[in-house]
Amino acid sequence: MDVRHRDRLRHTLALLTARGINTPHARLACHSGVGFSRELRAAQKRGEVILVAPERLYAGT
Repeated sequence: MDVRHRDRLRHTLALLTARGINTPHARLACHSGVGFSRELRAAQKRGEVILVAPERLYAGT
């Protein structure tokens, strides 16, 4: 999974906002069983996206 997934979520969020849906507290989250690209992990460190791998989903780590 890479930043294109984050970008698609950003676009969807922008569309919802444009429709008048209250989105200021929305957070972008990506779930993957195969891992995340280096760029997407960097985006997580910047607070742009929440990454959820199976370990976090099932073990809460």
